[in-house]
Amino acid sequence: MMISLHRVVLAVLLVGNAVVFAGVDPVTKLVTAILVCALMVDLRSVPAVPKPFHIAAWLFLGLAAVQLMPLPEVLRRVVQPGFADVMASGWRPLSLAPWSSVQVVASMVVAAGIALAAARMATTRSGLPTLLAILAVTCGVLAVLGLAGESGAPEKVLLIRANTGGGDAYGPFVNSNHFAVAIELSLPAALVLLAAALRNLPQQGAVRQLAAVQALASAVAVVVAVAAVLRSSSRGGILFLATALVLTLVWWLRPTGGRRWPWVAGAGILIVTAATLAWTKLPELKDSFSALLVVEGVEGNTRWDLWTGTVHSFARSPLVGSGLGSYRHVIGLDKPATGTAVLEQAHNDWLEWLSTSGVIGVTVLTVVLVGLVASLMPGRVRRLRFDLRYPLAGATVALTAVALHEIVGFGLQTPLNRYLLAVWIGLVWGVRNRVNEAKGRWLGAERRRSKRSTDPAQRTEHSVEHEHEHEREPENIHEEEDGGEP
Repeated sequence: MMISLHRVVLAVLLVGNAVVFAGVDPVTKLVTAILVCALMVDLRSVPAVPKPFHIAAWLFLGLAAVQLMPLPEVLRRVVQPGFADVMASGWRPLSLAPWSSVQVVASMVVAAGIALAAARMATTRSGLPTLLAILAVTCGVLAVLGLAGESGAPEKVLLIRANTGGGDAYGPFVNSNHFAVAIELSLPAALVLLAAALRNLPQQGAVRQLAAVQALASAVAVVVAVAAVLRSSSRGGILFLATALVLTLVWWLRPTGGRRWPWVAGAGILIVTAATLAWTKLPELKDSFSALLVVEGVEGNTRWDLWTGTVHSFARSPLVGSGLGSYRHVIGLDKPATGTAVLEQAHNDWLEWLSTSGVIGVTVLTVVLVGLVASLMPGRVRRLRFDLRYPLAGATVALTAVALHEIVGFGLQTPLNRYLLAVWIGLVWGVRNRVNEAKGRWLGAERRRSKRSTDPAQRTEHSVEHEHEHEREPENIHEEEDGGEP
């Protein structure tokens, strides 16, 4: 059986970045960009992108053009009054770090290409489970690398490179919170495959055998990943992943009146098994929760201090910000580092985005959020069949967990995490396109049926059979009430 090139390339891209230092090296970024170009060449036709994302893309490109366009000093003083004292004379871009802005734009283009490739896969019946499997495999690889690094050589990254980043290396990262974000963005895929496999277990023959194998593999990936997060001592990862699962239960569960206790018992077994694997780390994790708002190793700088300085930086240029990627170059004006500290991130990606992109950037983010919420409304998702509902529920978990975690972190500045986020956004696009296309076919068939029913002379035996075939089309979209599924 032929394997599509774009599926192989996307799998190599995600798993490859997971085993090459989370994609932070310039060479790895270049290779990733080349792979994305290959995906775009193989794309042939662009999947339908929801209108809010079209608007957000044009707004973002407009923001980048405004920030990078050379402007006279007098105009820059009007747009960025707070930076007048440090503003260069003559014609200069609005961005205070133009090269960093170019890098951010390039990374966004790469992420957009990954999202389009994921949307292409999610649109097809076979591509959607394959996309979830790629995410689940990435999750398993990350978890194993994290556990291996902890027990083997914690002073090195991936047992190879010396940890010079000043963090607590865990797997391909030098920050356990970034590792937790990666798990938050990949673990939901394993949960989706596990839930779908359990749903298919009552079937007979080859379907049941495949479901049993898939359930076992997914359960192992879930247990190992949860244990790795617990052992990594990422307080935010544990807190926000658990919170996201609780908040999104309405996407997973349906009021069918079926028995819930087998699912509750199964989830309990998975959690207990993972906690047992992480038992020796639990006391340390408990003691560290009280210092959640402290920036470790930076005496005298709490997250509150950084956030206050970030808001002041935003006030210097509220319309267009200081320039995409310029935060580390300008934060010293409003929050000087103390001691030997080096302040490069706001430890809040949303505030940092506000500071570097201004009101226009916040508008871009808001439009993207509106597009995602419109596709993930509970009333829309819960009516779908389980093979579509579970992936959207998993996307909701991943997006919710990351949105919460980035309030106190900057994990999305790691390339691999951006790519994983782009895959989930593309998955939401693809499933939405698939549902809309199925509804469109069914509505077209209904209109043809109505037209034939008003003209008895045109009702042939073939047309009646064709009519009954399309009357069953909604079953491809909406879930039947079977009473035995959560």
